Amino acid sequence: MNKQRSKTGGRGIEWTDYTWNPVQGCQHHCRWDMPDGSTAECYAETIANRVAQAAYSQGFEHHYWNPHKLQEPLKIKQPSRIFLDSMSDLMGNWVPHEEIQQVLDVCTQAYWHSFQLLTKNAPRLLQFSIPSNVWVGVSAPPSQMFGRMLTLHQQSRMVRRQMDILAQLNVSVRWMSIEPLSFNIAPLLVDSPLEWAVIGAAARGAKTYQPEAQWVENVLRVLDDQHTAVFFKGNLKWTNWREEFPDSFKGSAAAD
Repeated sequence: MNKQRSKTGGRGIEWTDYTWNPVQGCQHHCRWDMPDGSTAECYAETIANRVAQAAYSQGFEHHYWNPHKLQEPLKIKQPSRIFLDSMSDLMGNWVPHEEIQQVLDVCTQAYWHSFQLLTKNAPRLLQFSIPSNVWVGVSAPPSQMFGRMLTLHQQSRMVRRQMDILAQLNVSVRWMSIEPLSFNIAPLLVDSPLEWAVIGAAARGAKTYQPEAQWVENVLRVLDDQHTAVFFKGNLKWTNWREEFPDSFKGSAAAD
C-alpha cells in the first residue's frame, strides 16, 4: 500500500488516499497523441520501466500476481479511499478470474474502505458481483491501444459501451477517468450513469498539454446537468477549481 496524500501537503494521486496493487503489469499498451506530434505512454508504464524496474523484472506487459499484498487493506483501520490497480488493470483479459475474485473478496472484508477500481475492459465487469464499497470506473479511450490506432469512431463506440455497462451494474459509485481529456467526449456522456468524473490534461514526462477550453466547457455542462461530481487533476489549468466527490460517498479520507 502506498500512501498518496499527507497532512504536510505532499500529494501523489490527488483523488485517493492509498494505492493497492495485488496485481501488477498491463497489456493494453496505451498511447496518447500529443498536440506537438509526439506520443505519450501510460504513466504506470513509465514508472515500471524507469523507476521500479526491480518490481517489473519481466517488463511492464508481464502479469504479476502478489497474493502477499491481499491483506494490506485490512491492516488500515481508518476508512480510506483506496485506488485498486494503479499499476495494472484488474479487469484486464489476461488476469485470471480467480485472482480477481480474491481481490474483490478482500474488498468485501474491508467494508469500511472505499475501493476505486478503474478499467479499460468494461465488459468483464459483468462477470462479477461487485462489492458495495467498490467504486467502478472506466477510463476514456487512448489514441492507441494494443499497438493499434483508434479512430474517433472506435473511441466513441468504446465510450458508449462503457456507459451501457456501467448502467447495468448495481454499484454505489460509477465514475470515469477523463485523463487526459483528449477529444470532445461530452456528447457521448449525455444521459450517462456517472456519479463522478476525474478530468485532467495530457502529459508527457514533466510537460503538460491542456485540452481545448471548449472541450472542458462542454463536458462540464453535460456533467453539471446530470449532477455528476467533478474532480480536477492538478495538471489541469482552469479558473473555477473543483475537487468534488460523489454525494453517495459517506466515508472520510485517511489524510483529510
